[in-house]
Amino acid sequence: MRMKPIGTFALGVALSLAAPAALADDKAMAAPKPPEELSQLAYFTGSWTCSGKTFANPMGPEHATQGNVKVSSVLGGYWYMFHYDEMKTAANSMPYHAAGFWGYDSGAKAFVGSCHDSFGGSCQQTSKGWTGDTLVWEGPGSMGGQKTVFRDTFTKKGAEQTHMGEMQGPDGKWMKMDEETCKKAAKK
Repeated sequence: MRMKPIGTFALGVALSLAAPAALADDKAMAAPKPPEELSQLAYFTGSWTCSGKTFANPMGPEHATQGNVKVSSVLGGYWYMFHYDEMKTAANSMPYHAAGFWGYDSGAKAFVGSCHDSFGGSCQQTSKGWTGDTLVWEGPGSMGGQKTVFRDTFTKKGAEQTHMGEMQGPDGKWMKMDEETCKKAAKK
């Protein structure tokens, strides 16, 4: 006897729903765990206060900056989320704000990151991880509607770190965009 298409579909749905339940009875699947490599990013967890400067660029002149960074482990420990917020001051009438995620791609064996900012910019970066006390993120992004490559270099010094942001110019040369020193806030 030939089954009608609707009968075949119903049988397929019933079998697909029953199969996972049957497997679950035999062996409970353990939840996956975040890669061990992510522990390298734990250093950033917490609140930081930063001061430094943004160098002259198409967006404006060189000026002093003050800001705060918050980094936390999120989404089951698979990602670190960061928020950077500059303060509006007499020297900085257009404060910069950015947010993003850092994680680890086990297949590529590389750290991966994405960022988005208050000027419409974005980035997709990778890193090999810490080399001594230095961690470098690099990758494509956009700023002001123009594609470019960004590099962010972090150097740790105990409860203090420095950050240098660079952008690759059309000539392939790196130019400093900003640099700051951040101090970790005491735990409350």
